[in-house]
Amino acid sequence: MLTSMIILAAGLSERMGVFKPMLPVGSQSAAVRCIRTAQAAGVHDIIVVTGNNRDELVEHLRNEAPEARTVHNNDYNDGMFSSTCVGAAALSDNIDGFFVLPSDCCAISADTLKTLEKHFTISGAQAVTRPKFDGRRGHPPLIPIQHREGLLAYSGDGGLKGFLSPLPTVEVELDNRESLLDMDTPADYAELLVHLGLPTYPDAEQCAALFAKHRTPYDIIKHGEDVAALASELAQSISQQGKSIDLDLLKSACRVHDICRMHRQHAKAGMELLLKEGFPAAAVLIGTHMDLPDYVGEVGEAELLFLADKLWRRGKLTPLGDTLRELEATYANDPQALAGARQRLHTAQAILGTLDKSQNLEF
Repeated sequence: MLTSMIILAAGLSERMGVFKPMLPVGSQSAAVRCIRTAQAAGVHDIIVVTGNNRDELVEHLRNEAPEARTVHNNDYNDGMFSSTCVGAAALSDNIDGFFVLPSDCCAISADTLKTLEKHFTISGAQAVTRPKFDGRRGHPPLIPIQHREGLLAYSGDGGLKGFLSPLPTVEVELDNRESLLDMDTPADYAELLVHLGLPTYPDAEQCAALFAKHRTPYDIIKHGEDVAALASELAQSISQQGKSIDLDLLKSACRVHDICRMHRQHAKAGMELLLKEGFPAAAVLIGTHMDLPDYVGEVGEAELLFLADKLWRRGKLTPLGDTLRELEATYANDPQALAGARQRLHTAQAILGTLDKSQNLEF
């Protein structure tokens, strides 16, 4: 019984904000992890479909997983099904079936692939074989090769799901969520890493390594440490309310929140950098530390970082009113910038007011 795997790595990664196939998952990229998993399961031939960021990904795979074949989808903007068809067209004729796996669904294990192959064999290689958990179908389906021509001729309505819907199918119930996990968003990425037992934010030693790697100036490092200390103090005021705060995550994000301070949009740049370094939980907090949208009265790690960063100014604890008066003078001739500054400080004051309800704070 011979199987192939089509790994889809052509998309725009719009909801993530950075290119998903090359995001770290442990010591490997998501794409390479998929390749290694397929190899460990004994998959005969592995095809990676490229599109967006083609040159970067091809070079990466040439260095890290040269055994995999790459084919390019010129029409990758048309969506995932177009990449599935490009991969299917490149399949060998001597196989019995093929997996289709988006590269960001990289939590799947070799044991699961082997289990799917076992049930596929029992069906006589005649039924689409799919993993399932808690009533939901996951990735990857294992498709009999005789359906390749039908797939290539399919109109595309409903994508791969639409094509597979009428075909004979065997569902294989799994005992964990791995087939349902993907990396569409930073939060999804963090959830996938937690499932695999991998860190989602840098510890103190890793923060130091990031600063060295990216040549972060000392004053930015010192500001991060001061903000971390203040945020930790603020966190104590809500622990008595039964609110769960991940103090280690909070300190980590505070330390590195300004790592891209020299960039014009440094919060966005910092978030992207931490995603590329493999720390999505910290990245999410960094992405909102300048502008916290839609604050509704709940205080968590993001709100504590946001507030501490506004309170700690030029190396000391500064009342929000003093900061507002300074910014009003600075942006007197820039109404748009002044409006943004006022909104940020209004949000900070609202967070501080929430904390004041549980403990007398003098900030």
